[in-house]
Amino acid sequence: MPAAATVVSETASCSVPVTLSDSLNLDLQEWYRWFHRHPELSYKEFNTTARIREILESHGIEILDSGLNTGVVAVVRGASATPVIALRGDIDGLPITENTGLDYTSENTGVMHGCGHDFNLTVALGAAILLNERRDTLPGTVKIIFQPAEEGRATAQRPTGAVQVLNTGVLDDVEAFFGTHDAAGPVGAILIREGGITGAVDKFQVTIHGKGAHAAKPEDGIDPITVLTNVVQGLQAVIGRNLDPRHPRVLSVTHVEAGSSWNVIPQDAFFEGTVRTTEPQDRILAKERAVSIINNTAAAYGATADVSWFFGSPSVFNDTGWTRIGREIIAEQGLAVDEDRPQLGGEDFSYYLERKPGLFVHIGAGQTGAAHGPTFRPDPAAIGSGVRFLTAIALRALEKLQ
Repeated sequence: MPAAATVVSETASCSVPVTLSDSLNLDLQEWYRWFHRHPELSYKEFNTTARIREILESHGIEILDSGLNTGVVAVVRGASATPVIALRGDIDGLPITENTGLDYTSENTGVMHGCGHDFNLTVALGAAILLNERRDTLPGTVKIIFQPAEEGRATAQRPTGAVQVLNTGVLDDVEAFFGTHDAAGPVGAILIREGGITGAVDKFQVTIHGKGAHAAKPEDGIDPITVLTNVVQGLQAVIGRNLDPRHPRVLSVTHVEAGSSWNVIPQDAFFEGTVRTTEPQDRILAKERAVSIINNTAAAYGATADVSWFFGSPSVFNDTGWTRIGREIIAEQGLAVDEDRPQLGGEDFSYYLERKPGLFVHIGAGQTGAAHGPTFRPDPAAIGSGVRFLTAIALRALEKLQ
């Protein structure tokens, strides 16, 4: 479940204009191109981490001893120790061979920044630098997370990057989290929406146990393939009839296995898939109804079913109050705005928002092409807008949480 809303001050605020110098803008563009040329996979972002540390240290920004193998948590300490907020940019690439034709294309064969984490971390770097320039008057503390392994396949032994960072304890005093991510949209526009904006990522695996028989004598057995096909069809009722049709949701069966011979009805059949939902209540109901349909359909045929359900990262759920403040910031800074649209891909920033409320926005980066594809190419001209927004909302959040 998302964290309970934080009560923030309702006193009037006057946003301080946030601008980028020409020299900083040039640096950001250069750094972005370097990160794009040197992508690294989840849990292996060693050179990326070293470059981030180098840039931060050159600007006199403190780096916390987090104990992370990759990734960095920096801190800008202001005139007062509290309140404490955090900003996040992810840093890992994807196992994709780039085909963008850019003159700064990936130099790491078979790996590319196909989701724009080079863009996201550059935005976070810019915000860290601007906030550090204001540290003498900063009314609190800002931690900046350069998070590894957002794309990593999480296991019990090696959780997703956000969970790794949270488990270090360095964010235990944070009162609000803010993050940005590039997306297709008008260049430099801030795409914003309250409530669920990404999908909770849940996985299911099902084994149907029937009774094997000769294919010519199906009456001697219980055909698990017949049961499986009826279960798969029945599961679509969860999406079409049990969940609110106004809420984004999808259930996909993606892998099926059964049998090994053309003339034998197998003993068992297996399938697995995923459910994606944006609303917490839909997530719970989807599991309840799916498990019921699987077991009852199997029983109707005289079969049984073993069901395993794995709850992955939750939905990114934007706090209403922080979304309102985000919209105010966009207007005050003279930034373009567009309404974000929920999508059902996963995003582990959601784990931060389970701890404390906050806001996650997308930065319009032009016609990027398909994310996680070989031609994905956000327009780096949008980086400045992301830096301005992230810096401005950090300043406002420190003021509001006093």
